[in-house]
Amino acid sequence: MQKLSPIGWALRPLKNYANFSGRASRAEFWWFFLLTMILYIAGLVALGVAGAGASALNPASAIMQGAFGIGMIFIGLFWLALFVPMLAVQFRRLHDINRSGWWLGAFWLLYLLYAFLAFGMLASAATTVESAPSVGSAAAVGIIALIFFVYSIVLLVFFCLPGTKGSNRFGDDPYGANVEEVFA
Repeated sequence: MQKLSPIGWALRPLKNYANFSGRASRAEFWWFFLLTMILYIAGLVALGVAGAGASALNPASAIMQGAFGIGMIFIGLFWLALFVPMLAVQFRRLHDINRSGWWLGAFWLLYLLYAFLAFGMLASAATTVESAPSVGSAAAVGIIALIFFVYSIVLLVFFCLPGTKGSNRFGDDPYGANVEEVFA
């Protein structure tokens, strides 16, 4: 196993862009996650600073509003570009602890169910005269949100667990045979 720097670990998922098989170590997963979060936050801060500076100069500046929109498009494209490698490294991280990638499938299913129910409830509230959601639909959204939250914590715990030592059903140990040398 080669010794990698934190930047090397962070860039490794980009080299395995759409590789959903095999295993990913904790270092690979968390350094990549940290890199993407730093880049997202830096982009949003830059966008916010630019927007605040422009609104102080001229609150109705159409040019700044257009630049803000273009900046949001770039952030969205950045998210789309990193969605596949983030999903792939999550799959491989689950494989490292000998869990199936279907754990992520259930996460996205819950997410879509929650979004569908929440937006449906908001849409029905916007079209009715009373504009108050029913207690049943609000309770269903709340229950799905709670299940989604608990499931997210379970996945977070899975991502923090150490991988199985040696080979498992998904492949060889990403640290190789000499795990002690990696953490020396």
